[in-house]
Amino acid sequence: MMQRLVCVLAFIASVASGCQHSDTVSVTGTVMMKGQPVDKAEVIFNPKQGRFASGVTDAEGHFTLSTAKPNDGAVPGEYTVTLGEYYPPDQPPAPPRGGGFLPSRFPNKYADPSSSPLSVKVERGQKNEFQLEVK
Repeated sequence: MMQRLVCVLAFIASVASGCQHSDTVSVTGTVMMKGQPVDKAEVIFNPKQGRFASGVTDAEGHFTLSTAKPNDGAVPGEYTVTLGEYYPPDQPPAPPRGGGFLPSRFPNKYADPSSSPLSVKVERGQKNEFQLEVK
């Protein structure tokens, strides 16, 4: 009897855990500049309200966003997208001579949510795959 009860409880727990609703939806995209894919760019989705999401581009300019855990996407909503240089934790950049900011291949407007021309809307039930072009 006890063994049957344990099996039933285990079954109910496994079904219930599979029915949990995630706050995030999958978000992917590509960053291009002058017609070429952008490698090692940090892509940040800055929400109008809610949680930030970020990802890093690969050699083909492709990124997958993460919010709370790797590759979990972003919470549906409106975002301003900013771009910056990505430096792996084990390869920090040398500080610029004389101090100041690290150089970036992106125009300054792409680093600031108040001036970035890139905006997107993440929607539940849609294919959230964005093509971002740096001009």
